[in-house]
Amino acid sequence: MKVILKIKEMFNDFTTTEEKIANYILKNKEKVTQLSVNQLAQAADSSPASVVRFCKKINYKGYQDFKIALIKDLQETENNDKVKVYDDIAVDDQVEEIMEKIAHDNYKVIKNTINLLSVKEIEKAVKAIENANNIYIFGIGASGLVAKDLQYKLMRVKKTVIYYADTHAQLSSAANIESSDLAIAISYSGQSIEVYEALKTAKKRGAKTISISKYGENPLNEIADIKLQVAGSEKNLRLGAITSRIAQLTAVDILFVAFAKNDFSKISDYLRNTRESVEQFKIK
Repeated sequence: MKVILKIKEMFNDFTTTEEKIANYILKNKEKVTQLSVNQLAQAADSSPASVVRFCKKINYKGYQDFKIALIKDLQETENNDKVKVYDDIAVDDQVEEIMEKIAHDNYKVIKNTINLLSVKEIEKAVKAIENANNIYIFGIGASGLVAKDLQYKLMRVKKTVIYYADTHAQLSSAANIESSDLAIAISYSGQSIEVYEALKTAKKRGAKTISISKYGENPLNEIADIKLQVAGSEKNLRLGAITSRIAQLTAVDILFVAFAKNDFSKISDYLRNTRESVEQFKIK
């Protein structure tokens, strides 16, 4: 469901005209596959040029490319019609219901993230990690936990990684970054001011920059050289950033494994060394 997923993920970024087109497509998915660009424009009270711009905004080459992708989406939907649909978590849910819904939401956001992540952008990010002398990571709150996870993973494979939980320390480290270094900013919304300012400073210093944030347009994506865009959802009962954290961790895991497999004989030695270093502290 890449087409519908992209439209839903980017809906808040659309103009008034684009919202009309998006709403018509979401309500008439099957019908749209039979319409020409002129017919869709008329039905959505827009223009053919606006429809084409809309298709390009959600990362398709044009209207025909968009229609082919939509047809594939609908075929996949037919094959998955028997999948159980879960409502949002409610305050009166039993523990068993919460368990099922959380598991379903996590599975869904992982699947959607896989559909949204760009293979080319991941490959660029891997190359940037390989070439970086030092890696600086910026993130706060729940995204800070993801940043710490990425720092630990990369440290285990002998990369020099700097991450500070304190936002002032993040900004200070960005001020001294070099052009041979890499800056990775993690913010699901892409709107965290401290994270944005740290990445902007790193970019001004000439460092390569990577953003890990939600799919679509946001301040962080606008300034990053490489964009790893993930899925997510906001529920009525939001016990912390649950699904957004899972989406970001999925992107981090993919990035790390993609990096590690390029020279796995050497990387496996690093991983074994770090594992053995803590093995003595485990209870037998």
